[in-house]
Amino acid sequence: MNELNETSSIIVSHAARVLAGYAASELFESHPELREDSKSGAFQRWQNLFAQCLEELAAAIATNRPILFIQHVQWMQTLLTARGVDGNALRLGLESLSKALSTELPEEAASVSNNVFQEAIKSLEREMTSPARSLGTDSVHGRLAGNYLLAILEGDRARAVRLILDAAEAGYPARDLYIQVLLPAQEEAGRMWQNVEINVAEEHFATATTKGIMALLCSLAPAKSPNGKTLVASAVAGNQHDIGLQAVADFFEMDGWRVIQLGCDVPIHDLVQAVGFYHADLLALSVSLGSHLMVLKQTIQSVRRSERGASVKVLVGGRALTWASDLAAEFGADGYAADPVGAVSLGNALVGLGGRAPSRGGTSEGTGNLPADRG
Repeated sequence: MNELNETSSIIVSHAARVLAGYAASELFESHPELREDSKSGAFQRWQNLFAQCLEELAAAIATNRPILFIQHVQWMQTLLTARGVDGNALRLGLESLSKALSTELPEEAASVSNNVFQEAIKSLEREMTSPARSLGTDSVHGRLAGNYLLAILEGDRARAVRLILDAAEAGYPARDLYIQVLLPAQEEAGRMWQNVEINVAEEHFATATTKGIMALLCSLAPAKSPNGKTLVASAVAGNQHDIGLQAVADFFEMDGWRVIQLGCDVPIHDLVQAVGFYHADLLALSVSLGSHLMVLKQTIQSVRRSERGASVKVLVGGRALTWASDLAAEFGADGYAADPVGAVSLGNALVGLGGRAPSRGGTSEGTGNLPADRG
């Protein structure tokens, strides 16, 4: 990270809310048709949207990876289009936000920010497509996933649980049910929320049901003998999504590890204490959004400064690293894994239990990326 990028990123992040307000005001002055009526809350919605964009922009600048912001903008365009917002509105909004940056930021910082902005605006000129459905009906697992999700959407948690437990009793391995049924169904629920086919409450019910079933499957699945190693797993501070992390933790537990799953949004100081208190051999960290990446870096740095953290192996994953997995090495992690299977293989190798031998900061290939809801 060069000094200009680091400084620009800090300025953008710290001023995000104020800059977002300026941009929303400019947008409504230039395009009053977007204002709706005074009671609609349109100003606050656009300010919130702009503030989120600026947090993602700050991460893209800090890591020198414009693709992170471009991906966020394209995701936002799909989200707004599904909600009936004029397809041109986001481009107009980004132009207003770019204008606010040019006016309010120091010249050099504004220049860095606007270079990334222009790439993102250009990306909106390409035709946007809705996310593809995650479930197919051309396989036993696909049909099971579809029936499972249907039961959840109908509010029949008991039937959803029974479908998965019946499959487990029929001999389907727990790991296959995670990878080919539960996680694809959860990803489909996220896609449906994005496309306004279900609401937030329904998506949350799906998440809660899936996490409950994971707990059941993990407790019933045959596990290897304890290997004497401890995993501490955590979503970084600010990350509210941990279903992919839960799958990773469960796979380690089934592989004979003692697992301490801390869940989502764990403060850095408390996480560092947990690494020492539980005598962790491996720390797994999850990041969902680009805005979590600098928190990931700070977390690893803080862990490394502690007595236990100096030697603990650090494994990272999550959607935010899909386009920037090389940041694992740059931030001081020992490896990156894209899915639970790869995480266990690499984790075992890192602590000397066999598996795929990594280089420091190496990656692990697997069957796909861990899903991370964006709702």
